[in-house]
Amino acid sequence: MILSVVQAVLLVAGTIVLFRLQRGQDRTLAVTFLLFSATIVTNVDPLYRVLDPLLGGFNLVTLLSDCLMVAGTSTLLWGVAKAVGASSPRLRNAIVVACAIVGVVVVVAFTVLDKPPTTTTFMLDAGDHAAAAVYSIAQTLFLGLALGATGLICVLRLREARTTTDLVGLWLLVLGGALGLVRMVVVVVMDLAHVGGHIDVTRALALPYDVTTPGAVLCVSSGMLLLVVGHQVWRARRTRRVTEAIRRLEPLHARIGIDNGYPTSTDPDTRLSRLIVEINDGVRTSRSGLDDHERAVLAEAEDALDAA
Repeated sequence: MILSVVQAVLLVAGTIVLFRLQRGQDRTLAVTFLLFSATIVTNVDPLYRVLDPLLGGFNLVTLLSDCLMVAGTSTLLWGVAKAVGASSPRLRNAIVVACAIVGVVVVVAFTVLDKPPTTTTFMLDAGDHAAAAVYSIAQTLFLGLALGATGLICVLRLREARTTTDLVGLWLLVLGGALGLVRMVVVVVMDLAHVGGHIDVTRALALPYDVTTPGAVLCVSSGMLLLVVGHQVWRARRTRRVTEAIRRLEPLHARIGIDNGYPTSTDPDTRLSRLIVEINDGVRTSRSGLDDHERAVLAEAEDALDAA
């Protein structure tokens, strides 16, 4: 239970941080954190024992939290794909369809299952039923494959990391994906063994399950957070570089630049672009050219704009 509380606290804190960092931006990863947080928080034993009786006392909270985890894993895969530039309509449609199918299977399996009264060990108590195995295996396969796909996407984007923070975040997501795949195999074997009456196998795999489950959650959550932080660091560096380029170009623009009458703008990229254009226009129409230092300043400004 202590580990669940720690995970819950970290995920809630991460959710708050991400929603603040991504203010005014795409918040897919922040929503993922929120869904993961809801899943972990509702499974903290004391809270679960309070909530579930309010919903009928037949472990409906388990179903809700598992559905939230499926949804969270879907937004994770899509959010990471967008964050590293690997998103596509085909991937989005595949994620939506797979999530919907798994959701239907999980709900139907839970509905037909002979459910025990409120318990914090749902699969241990109900795992000898075939419907319980279907319920668990369906979501486990989806979670494992989605985490594995997330890790694969990150492996393919390692060389494109713009900051050390990005690189560490990608590696954590790769590790989380690997742990998710291992967990998938472990859980499927445990579920099949439970249905087949091989409780000794289920107990033998308890330790790998207890390691890979929180390990995958913490690695993936940390990786998401670092990707967002890395993007913020990169944006801050880029903004500083553009601002410095504007400061160094302004004297040159005052000497030789032409005012083309562009509308005023507070966007640094737009301001830098206009300064470069007006200086180049001024050079073409002026008899005096640029000295070596001025050409170097202009080239650095163009590089800063290209990077932006």
